[in-house]
Amino acid sequence: MVGEQRVRLSETDAMEMGIRCPSCGTYTSFGDILATGECRGAECTTGLKLELVTSE
Repeated sequence: MVGEQRVRLSETDAMEMGIRCPSCGTYTSFGDILATGECRGAECTTGLKLELVTSE
């Protein structure tokens, strides 16, 4: 995990079916994150990943 950083997102970061990039604020859909692993911002080079956490 060299060069990776976990960012905890809050409800204010979430939008319908996506999130704001923590680096540039551009909306990126969950589908785009899963498909490309990148932010959709024109000048942003931030890589994004989703992690699913389950609990009982």
